[in-house]
Amino acid sequence: MTVEEFKTVMACNEPDFAYNGETYSICWPNGKYYVTASDSPDDADLEFDTLDDLLDHWLIQGKPLREILPGIDF
Repeated sequence: MTVEEFKTVMACNEPDFAYNGETYSICWPNGKYYVTASDSPDDADLEFDTLDDLLDHWLIQGKPLREILPGIDF
């Protein structure tokens, strides 16, 4: 998935996805982005202001979401 496709999906969805056997989800109440990760319970405390912030700073298995995005199907 490209960044542009991801931003289109995020415009009207709160997706769940799998990556390397773990599950992840994104929600965005009140214009802030929140995440959950089956392999990192502390991620529930994270808050991101923009999609670019989320893409660059949410680390999934040690890599930013932006880096692994091409290998994810939503």
